[in-house]
Formats: sequence, C-alpha cells, structure tokens
Amino acid sequence: MTLRQFKPFSRKQVDNLETIPAVIHNSCLENADRFAIVEGDEKVTYKELGSRVTECAKAFIAAGITKGDRVGLWAPNSAEWIVIALGIQSVGASLVPINTRYKPGEASYPLQKTEAKILFTADGFMGIEGVEAARKAEGESGIRIRTIDINEDDEQDHSFSAFLSNGQNIDDDLVAQALNEVSAVTLCDIMFTSGSTGKPKGVRHQHGPTVRQTFNTIEENQLTSEDRMLVINPFFHVFGYTGGWVPALFSGATVYPFPIFDVDQVLEIIQDQGITYFPGPPTIFHSLLEHPRLHEYDVNSLRFSLTGSADVPVDLIQRMLDELTFDRVVQAYGMTECGTATNTIASDSPETIATTIGKASKDLEVRIVDDQNNPLDPGEKGEIVVRGYAVMDGYLNDDEATSAAIDQEGWLHTGDLGTCDENGYFQILGRIKDMIIVGGFNVYPAEVEDIMRENPSIRDVALIGVPDERLGEVGCAFVILRESISSDDIHLWCRENMANFKVPRYIEFLEEFPLTGSNKISKLDLRDLAEQKQIGR
Repeated sequence: MTLRQFKPFSRKQVDNLETIPAVIHNSCLENADRFAIVEGDEKVTYKELGSRVTECAKAFIAAGITKGDRVGLWAPNSAEWIVIALGIQSVGASLVPINTRYKPGEASYPLQKTEAKILFTADGFMGIEGVEAARKAEGESGIRIRTIDINEDDEQDHSFSAFLSNGQNIDDDLVAQALNEVSAVTLCDIMFTSGSTGKPKGVRHQHGPTVRQTFNTIEENQLTSEDRMLVINPFFHVFGYTGGWVPALFSGATVYPFPIFDVDQVLEIIQDQGITYFPGPPTIFHSLLEHPRLHEYDVNSLRFSLTGSADVPVDLIQRMLDELTFDRVVQAYGMTECGTATNTIASDSPETIATTIGKASKDLEVRIVDDQNNPLDPGEKGEIVVRGYAVMDGYLNDDEATSAAIDQEGWLHTGDLGTCDENGYFQILGRIKDMIIVGGFNVYPAEVEDIMRENPSIRDVALIGVPDERLGEVGCAFVILRESISSDDIHLWCRENMANFKVPRYIEFLEEFPLTGSNKISKLDLRDLAEQKQIGR
C-alpha cells in the first residue's frame, strides 16, 4: 500500500509556548476559519473555539476559581467538555476528569481527594448523578462543591448557560493575565487511576511535559491540519484527552467527539465526514470488521490509526490495512503515569506492530528489570520501567505511593511484565499481578491469548487465573467465537500448540467482553464472573 503524502505540521510559532491553553490559543489564531470541532450539526471554527474558551475562563474568574484550584468534569465526549477543560486550564486551575461509568459513590472520591470547588456534570448520561456525588464528597472534604449541569440550557443557577452569563462583566485583560501566570510547571490535570489494586490514585500532570509529549505525538503520527479525527476514546482517559483532542487542536485538525460507541453511527460518520485519523483500542476495530454491512460503507478516507491498550492479533492489523483501508496502523504502549512510553512505526511489519509495543518513544528511556531493579538482557522477562520528562509529577497527597512507583533513580515502575529484543522492540506479557503461577510455572496471559487467537474459530480471548487445589491456580479462558467450536476441541487445539502448563483448564464462552470506561477488556469483571460461577472453587 502506498502511503499518501502529508505536509508536516509547522511548529515555528509555538516554540515558546509551554501550556495547553496557550498553544491552542495560538492554534485558534493560525486556523481561525477552519473547523475545530464538529459534533452532529454543530460546527465550531477555531475562532469560535477561542471565543468560547475565553467566555468560559471569564466565568471561572467570576466564580472565584484561581491558579491551583481543582475543578471536576464528569461528562461524555462533547464540544462543551473541551471548552470547559480549556477554560479551567486558562485560569491556572487543574482539570479533574471523572470516569462516566462511575456511580455517585465512586465519583465522590476524586472530588473529595482533590477538594474540587466545582463539578460539571451531564446528569442522566449513563446514570450520572452529579449532585449526589458532590454531596457525598462534601461530607468527606468539608468543602462546598458547586454543581453545574452542562445539559441544562435554562437560567437556573445550576445550568451551564447561567454559569457563563456570570462572567459577562469580566474584562478580557483579566483572562490574559490569568493565562500568562500559567507556566510549564503548573498542574494541568489530576487524572485518577482505575483503582484495580486499591483506591484510585490521583496522577499529577504538569503543562510543560504534556505539551512536549503532545508535539512528539504529532510528529511521530504525522498529524496535520488536514486531518479529521474521530475520538471515541473517552475524554476522561489519556487516550481520548492528551492522546486525542489535544494533539488534534494543537495541529489545527478537526475533532469529532463521539460519546457512545455504535458501529453503524461510526461507519456513517467515517463515510459522511471523510474521517482520516481514528485512534482506538482493538475492541473497536474488531466490532467494525465483524459488522455484516461493513462493505456497504465507504471508508476509503481513513489513513491513520493508533491502537493499543490491549493485545492486538496479527490478523487484526492486516485487516485494518486491507478492509478498513488505513494507510498506517501503529501500536503504542503507555499509562496515565507517563503517557506514551513506546510505539511502533508505519514501516514495521503487521506482525511486528501486532506482537510488539515498539521502541521507546522520543526522549524517553525504557528497559526491563528484575525484582532487584537490575537491567535484564534481551529476551529475559521482567518489569517494564520508564524514565524521562513525561513521567508524572507524582500522586496527589500520597508520597508513599509515589516513592513506591518511582525509584531513587527516577525510573517509573509500571507493574507490567515484558521483554525487549536485541533491536529494542518491547513486548508486553501482562500485569505482574495477572501472571498465573501453575504448579510453579509462570504463565503469561498475553502469550496464551496470542496463541489462542491463531485458532481460526476464535475471534478474541481473555485469560485469568482461578484457584486450583493441587496446582494453586490454573487458567480460565473467556472466549468469543468467530465460528462454532466446542470447548473440548479448543482444549485439544491448545494442547497441540502450547506447553501443557499453559493450556487453560476452563473455557467459558461469551458473546462480548465486559469493558472498562476506556474500552479495554475488564479482567476485574471477568474475575467477578468466574467467582459467581464458582469456577475452580
């Protein structure tokens, strides 16, 4: 496939800009008449985006929000989400994105932990109850949290329009003054981890490193002002936020926010809007490729996809190139604590892109270490660690957790198992805590899953460990089928293709996997399901 040619993005006017809102303000001036955001029938030019962000910043000033304050945002992907986030950051406050799948009790924790002064919600979306969450957080933090419903257009005190109207008398110079006081070391956001190993931890990000990594992303992925980016990855996650709309707006591209994944709607928007840039986890592309009417849609505009967040079957990469007509598909690996740590490049083979997570990203160090923090040789299995400018500023109010995650030499311990080959390409084997020890033998879920996906009857698979009286634990494979096959036949096939200790003891069939808010397979939910079914018990 011949790659289409695109002009690289010019950075000459942003060399001295250090903060997210400053760079985007500059982009609004450079691309004034281009569309910044398209959401349904609403089309927002860059000039209009700049005006709306200024209007929002004025409202924050009127509300008494200043540098160092925290503001929660609990809402689906939308133009308003972007405007509010940039308004928060324009006055030096920190954005606190909240998972839209949270229940009020869960949402209250980041609000309480950050002592947020305002919470923007979209009450009614996926059960969001902002007022209840705020009241719970107030009980813990002792501070009053004002709630603003972005779905409300009337003049009620809690409506977004009423919030904006309060800033009408604020002078433009006050916004400029506030923006000029925001620096590279100012916190741009506090993003909470999933909490799979305990209470969620608030990851502190500064503007300077975020801006630097964003430009590296633009350069590596050849993102330009001609691109039209569909963002299905939720904005509360780094994949949809600093890996999605932020680089798009930095480069003058058009953002298409998408709140809930629907295959037909996604294919329609690709066809009707000529989407060129479409990042997302493998589950999204599996769904598109398995859609029975895919051939009825024109998807030839697609040129680039960044995938990751899960193991990627080799045939998926090839099918994305062939059937979804992408010119380039790359895979990246990262986490909230460091952004993108490794990535493949377009010239890599589909097998390399699928089976590795690429080399260390620009200006970052990545290596494999043993449990004594000693670097390991190529091919040896150990923990992936990352060092460099993009590593977080630490966890909010948790020095102990920060010290546990970042050692004295500045290496961030990811908790992920992996290897590195002689050419510097890394492979992820799974979470350390997910490793299954079967009778003393280490079983790496990612390795078993990759092998099982080679069976033509298996569409996708996720492996977890379940208790076993004799061996301690054994594998349980949750399988989505492409065509009918019995569990006995799968067991037979596995015994022919992998060592006996790696063969899953149990096979469970599912129609679809439970997903996290960021569209990754939720192994936590799979463990709950296994427990409910008393598998291995």
